[in-house]
Amino acid sequence: MPLTDSQLESLYDKQLLHENLMLYCRAADRMDIEGIKATYWPDSTDDHGGYIGDGHGWADAVDSMRAKVKSCSHHMGNVLCEIDGNRAKRESMFLCVVVFAEPDTAFFHGGRYRDLCEKRDGEWKILRRTCVWDWADARKINSDWSVSGVPQLSQWAARFPDDPIYKDWFSSPPTSRPPHQDW
Repeated sequence: MPLTDSQLESLYDKQLLHENLMLYCRAADRMDIEGIKATYWPDSTDDHGGYIGDGHGWADAVDSMRAKVKSCSHHMGNVLCEIDGNRAKRESMFLCVVVFAEPDTAFFHGGRYRDLCEKRDGEWKILRRTCVWDWADARKINSDWSVSGVPQLSQWAARFPDDPIYKDWFSSPPTSRPPHQDW
């Protein structure tokens, strides 16, 4: 049975809502401040608990943590979007791992983003975000990269604009290492 125009539009809108979420996560993880701002409407609000204010201000708060945070990785799980005209309720589960410079600690936390998103001129962005915290765990870092067997010369994450994700995907060179080094 063919899909109706309404069903196709709903699928397309849900894909755009998902892409907005993924762009937020990439920007937050890479500390791409303008990228974070691009996922929020200028009149948006964000309640992360420790930060409560406008969405663009949240991006500035992330930027203020630059010296304290060595890396950040969002892992998204269930995403449910309920669309009502030009507004959508989006609930998305996350696991986020933040590695701090001082103290040398990995902070694992999980929760949900409760987002009210709005479509303006065909574009979906966050209008109201509330972080709902489910759990947290902090651990002293005990790095032993040799356990994985992956050479330390592998491609490593970096902040915007130096992360490999922002490099030319067609002509970027592979990891540079001596030819005699085995996997």
